[in-house]
Amino acid sequence: MKLNQLRALVAVAKAGSIQEAARLMHLTQPALSKSIRELEREVGVPLLVRSARGATLTPYGAMIAKRSRAIQKEVDKIREEIDSLRGELGGRVSIGLTPPAAGAALADAVSVFRQQRPSVELHLLELRPAQIAEGLRDGTLDLGIVSQYGEAEPGGLKWSKLYSLKTLLAVGGKHENPKISLQELDKVEWLALDGADDPHGYISTLFSEFNLPTPTRILRCSSIALYLELASRLSVVTHWAETGLEVLELLFRAGRMTQLALDVPMPDLNVLLVYQDEDLLTSAASEFVQMLNAAVSRHRPRSGHDTRAKPRCGTP
Repeated sequence: MKLNQLRALVAVAKAGSIQEAARLMHLTQPALSKSIRELEREVGVPLLVRSARGATLTPYGAMIAKRSRAIQKEVDKIREEIDSLRGELGGRVSIGLTPPAAGAALADAVSVFRQQRPSVELHLLELRPAQIAEGLRDGTLDLGIVSQYGEAEPGGLKWSKLYSLKTLLAVGGKHENPKISLQELDKVEWLALDGADDPHGYISTLFSEFNLPTPTRILRCSSIALYLELASRLSVVTHWAETGLEVLELLFRAGRMTQLALDVPMPDLNVLLVYQDEDLLTSAASEFVQMLNAAVSRHRPRSGHDTRAKPRCGTP
């Protein structure tokens, strides 16, 4: 396989026709068609379905195009590394993160990185854990900073635990008696960022630890901004990391929310650094990791749980 053949297939997938793909790649249509045909002969399966309305990818073609995008990302990183070795300190670092991971330590690391590597294009993207894992695997992300409950399971990625955060439960509105049992929580409505079937989500972690069925009344909201608004407007149970306590205390004092006192220990929230392979990180990404670890050491969570560890295999 040749890179130009893979690029041609990706271009057709993006454009929806061979003619438009050829225009985007500044090639003649016969030249691009030849590249695709040569690739089809090499792999021995059809990659395109050609019609008068354009061209669509077969399942084989879609799979190869997906892998080709990851290959192109690695080729781009090779060029960035060559430029870095030449003394050209440019490049790009893309980081996916979950909302609880966006604390003072990360802000400190970003600030230091921008001062020391101003020519690097830095992208910070708020995503859900599954999206971060997919981005790391297809090469669109260099690093992930993921918050989850429980330990990471093997899954082809490398991870290291940065720290743990204490958690708390709250309910919308003012309640005179904040004490509640785990059995009672099964009967109330929850507001959750992730589904109850997420093995690393709060609800699944809490109830499975005590061999109890998960609640059935769950309003799932993947928007963190809407989650924050709904938490104080609805009489629903929500879970929070200690990093949001300052904002929550204002709502508690105003009577808009009430902190619940659960009769069992609350699970800690782990914040993990995740990446595909340490040896494949660009120099810019490696420097960011060093700055992040240094920032974590300076910004200890109030829980005091600095549980950083050497990289291990796992999934966010």
